[in-house]
Amino acid sequence: MFKELWTGGILLAGSVMDIRRKALPVSYLIFCAIGSVVILILQQADLRELCIGLVPGLVLLLCGKLTSCVGAADAVLMMLLGGMYGIGGGGEQLMYALLLAAIAAIFLIMMHRAGRKSTLPFVPFLLGGFLLYMLRLSLSGA
Repeated sequence: MFKELWTGGILLAGSVMDIRRKALPVSYLIFCAIGSVVILILQQADLRELCIGLVPGLVLLLCGKLTSCVGAADAVLMMLLGGMYGIGGGGEQLMYALLLAAIAAIFLIMMHRAGRKSTLPFVPFLLGGFLLYMLRLSLSGA
């Protein structure tokens, strides 16, 4: 339960920073990484599973580097989510986040509040993806 509270807390704080500043400080990312590693150590996480869980974040980082559409900080947070929840959980959270971001973008474009080249803070969508993931887990009884 502590892992879920930690994750929700860092994503909520990150969402506020991302909306206000359009960037996340490196010190915040280091804090999140250290806290997540401590939690994983206390839970005696499997190192192999942790490394495989980094894949969704690494894919996001690669896409960001190739297209400049996703910030490195978003990818780092996604790597933390993947490391903490595994490749399945991290991938599911990323898919939910991308779906929410696409819906928001389509809505904003239709309402003439944004254009094709407009940017959106992505961490709030990661928070939404995490919450949908937690909702799905609670409804499935996992």
